[in-house]
This record gives sequence, C-alpha cells and structure tokens, in this order.
Amino acid sequence: MTRLRNRWNSSPIIGGSSFSFIVPFVIALIVLILVIRYIFSETSSVNQTGSFLTVTPKQEQSEIYIYMSGDSKKRIDGATKMFATDSKLAVVSGEAEGDFENTTSKIFIGKWGEVKYEGIIDGKQTISLNNADLLADSSTGDLNIKLVNFSVVPSNNSIVILSQNAIASNIYILKGSATVADYSNKRSPENIGVGQQLTIMKNDLTNTTLQFSSKIEPLSDYIKTTDLFINHNGDSLLASLNIANETGSGNTSSNGSGSVLSKNSKVGLIITSPEDESSVDANQVDIEGKLMNSQIVKITINDKEVLIDKENQSFLYKGFPLINPINNLVYKAYDSDGNIISGTKGVLTIYTSEKAGKNNASQKPSVTTYPISDKDFRIISPTENPYKTTEDIVRIEGRVNKGVVKYITVNDFRLTKFTPLGTSWYYFANKDYGTMNDGINLYAIKYYGENDELLFTNLFTIVKEKKEAPIPVTIPVNNESTSTGSSTQS
Repeated sequence: MTRLRNRWNSSPIIGGSSFSFIVPFVIALIVLILVIRYIFSETSSVNQTGSFLTVTPKQEQSEIYIYMSGDSKKRIDGATKMFATDSKLAVVSGEAEGDFENTTSKIFIGKWGEVKYEGIIDGKQTISLNNADLLADSSTGDLNIKLVNFSVVPSNNSIVILSQNAIASNIYILKGSATVADYSNKRSPENIGVGQQLTIMKNDLTNTTLQFSSKIEPLSDYIKTTDLFINHNGDSLLASLNIANETGSGNTSSNGSGSVLSKNSKVGLIITSPEDESSVDANQVDIEGKLMNSQIVKITINDKEVLIDKENQSFLYKGFPLINPINNLVYKAYDSDGNIISGTKGVLTIYTSEKAGKNNASQKPSVTTYPISDKDFRIISPTENPYKTTEDIVRIEGRVNKGVVKYITVNDFRLTKFTPLGTSWYYFANKDYGTMNDGINLYAIKYYGENDELLFTNLFTIVKEKKEAPIPVTIPVNNESTSTGSSTQS
C-alpha cells in the first residue's frame, strides 16, 4: 500500500511544469495561424488568383504549352484555362488568343511568345510579356501589360503591339493610346498616341535624367512586317486615321488625343494624300502633306522638287507622273545647308489600276503570262536536293523571273525580305530557332502572284546529320624509354 501511495505521489501534477510548457506552444500556434490568415487575406485583396485567362490556339497547326511549375507542361489543342499559379504560356508556332474573365478585352501572342498571367492586380487583368510579340485589344481599358523595362496600360478601345527581346522593350500604338510607366518611379508616366512607338533599351534606364517622352517616335515600317500586324489587319487600322483632321494647324502633340504626331522633333513631314500603297485610276496623282519641322526648306519626290507653303505649313506636288504599275516614290526633306533632316526620308508606294492604261491610246494591250516550269523557280543554293549537312544553319537561296512573284512563303512563313515582283530570295533554316532539326526536314516553298494566286511550289529537303563527337587523341607512351629516362640502372 505504501509502495502504491509513493507511486501515486510521484506522478506529475496537472498544472505543473508540463502545463507551463503547453501554454506558450498553444499561444505561438495561434499567433502563427493569425499571421498566415493575414498574409493570405492581403494577397487576395491585391492578386485575385481565382481569376483566369482562357487560352485558345488561333491556327490548327499552332503549338502552344502551359507550364504549371518548373518544366512540367501540357500542350493545349483547345480552349484551356490558365491561372496565376501557372508558370508561363509558351507559343512555339502559330498564334494564341487569350480571353479574360468578365471583360471583352483580349490578347494575342505570336510565335516564340512567352507570357505569365498575374491575375487581377489593382483592378486590372495583368500580364507579363517575357519574350517576342503580343497584341493587346483593350476594349474596356482594364489591362496592364508588364515588359522588362516598363509597364503599359492601354486606354479604352485601343489596340497596341508590344515586343520584348533580350535588350529592348517596345510598344507600337495602332489605335487609341496607352500610358507607359517606369517601375523605379524616376520618370513620369507618358501617354503615347496612335501612330507612335516607344523603344527603351536596358542601357537607357541607367540615364536617370532620361524621360520617356524623348524616345517617342512615329511608327517604323518594321512593325508592318510582323505576323501579328499582318494577321490582325494593322494596315486597315492605320489607313483609317484621318491625319489631316487630327493635326489641325500642324502643331505636334503627345497628349493621348489620338494624334499620329509626337512632340519629338524627329517627326519631319507627313503625307496626308494619297495613302501609302493605294491605287489610282490615272497616270498621275496629287501628293500633299504637312510640314512638322520648321527647318524644312526643300522637299523632293524622286528628285523632283515640291511646292512648299510655309504659311500654312503644307506642301503639294500637283500631277506627279506615274509611269509604272508599281510606283515607289522616294521623298526627302532638306534644311538650309542641303542636309537631309532626320525622320523626313521615306517611300510612298502608289499602284496604277488597269483603267489608267486605257487612257493612253498608243499603248498596246499587254498580256501577263505566268511561267509553269520549275526552271523559272530555281533554288540556286544549296545545289543538291536533298541536301545533307551537319551544320546548324543552312541558307536556302533562290531566283524567280522579274515582275511575276508578289510574295513567297516557306512552310507558311512569309518571307519579309523579299521585294514584291523582285528576283532574289533567301531563307535560313536554323536549328537554334527550331526551323531545322536532326533528321529529315521538308520545306514547302510557295510562290504567289499579284492576285494572291498560287503560282508554283518547290519542295526542298535538308537531311540534318548529328555532328560526331571528336575522337579523343591518345598519345602512346613508351614505357621502356620513360623508365630508362627516369631511373638510374645499377
């Protein structure tokens, strides 16, 4: 009995040292739960991860992947939801359309494009563009696109193209306007109007006094060669601009009112009529425009001097002769020293229709005959077909008859460097760009005429063989001579 009493007395007492240990542990656990709930409530108020982006391939042959985490990815072949928790979207070929929840705004991602969906931040659907090109159609002004060097918020009813590469962030305004902001807040936000572009390099950001306004320029011709511009009728957007009404007296502005002009002095002149690549039914045309630089004292079109009206800040060439079906008119503006002013040199392309030829009675009717022989669509390099190689880059080069081919495609990629109705073309098959792989590569080269009709198709084959690893060179060792030379014989 005594032993039992002693054992009972030696038992721990509730409320003793064990209880004093449990109380701090419970308090710490409660604090931790409260901190976690606070963090998640703060995050949810800023980034609504419950929202999503619906991604859909635009072309049947599009190759598009959503990366969930790390290298884990899935290829999509139909409408697929992408969440802010997903790592990224990658377009290997073709084009992807992105539709947001509860808004009519949308985005289109081109080949090699990589984007990250961030969710809804500060009330805006937010996307990060990490590589290549993206077109944003912001119908309700609720998008925020982040590039490496700046962020972009398009205004209501705006269409912009954005591009990101290893060294530069770019924005091109096709419709409406957009506000560009600096992440460091060292520069004031800038509003960019329709017909303008902005390019910011990494090195530009090291200049703390640089303002975005000094880098705004008129749209370059480069943007017109991109797939997103072509696929989404960029020409029709720009052609709809009524430049004359927007410029008024010719004063420049960058206030987001939709003006095609920037306050940058690099804007020298604008041709208001006729539109670039328009067709006329006569053998001559009146060319007129606005002066945007007070230093202009002389303008020439194909070396013919133009009449300048300084008082009204305008110029006119009445009855400029058109002698070819396709007329490339080179215009230039000069200062008082005879130097070409920056931003004033360009090419205006005017087509004459069939009606124009009927005005000349002495002109004989012409007949266009399209060649049907493969000798008229020659591949001159490489000379072998199939062509075997171990190289990672192969230049395919060809020739066609002058005045026949309007454009050329290689595996449905339109060659941007080929001059319409020209004679020479080339294409690079590049393993690093995914246009050539180890094994057999087939290239369908298609030639199209003036009416977009298919004239001829070449099939060219490259057999890409793997480079053999170099055979290690073993230098034989003469054990006897080594032994003799390194020891002393007794």
